[in-house]
Amino acid sequence: MTTKGEILIIDDDPDFCEIAKTALEKASFLVRCASNGPQGLAMMREQKPDLVILDVIMVMPDEGVYVSEEIAHDPVLHDVPVVIVSSVVNSPYAGYFPTDQPLHVHQFLDKPVSAQKLVDVANGFVRPQAES
Repeated sequence: MTTKGEILIIDDDPDFCEIAKTALEKASFLVRCASNGPQGLAMMREQKPDLVILDVIMVMPDEGVYVSEEIAHDPVLHDVPVVIVSSVVNSPYAGYFPTDQPLHVHQFLDKPVSAQKLVDVANGFVRPQAES
C-alpha cells in the first residue's frame, strides 16, 4: 500500500489518537501515536515524520509548547511541520500558554476538531514523495 507520508500524533488522549489515526489512515497516511512529549520526541528521533500533530496539555499544562521548541531547535527535526490541536485556549490552563513569545508551530487548531479537518490539514502539509 502506498502512503502519502508519515504523521506522528503526540497527545495523551487515547480517544483523540484513535479517532485521528483512523481518519488519517483512511486518507492513506501512516500514523503513529505517542502519549507524551518525551515519548514523541524519542519516536521522532527514531523515525522522522512528515508532520506532527501535537497537543499542548499533557503531563504538564505547557508540555506541547516545550515539545515544539525542542523540535524547532533540533538540527534534524527543525523542518518537520507542527500543528497544534488543543483545547488549551478554553481551559483553566490557558494562562500557561505563552502569548508573549512566538510559537514554533505551523498551524493551531482548537479541539474539538473534525476528522475531515485533520485530513485536510495533513494533505496541506504533507506532499507525496516522488517515487524513484
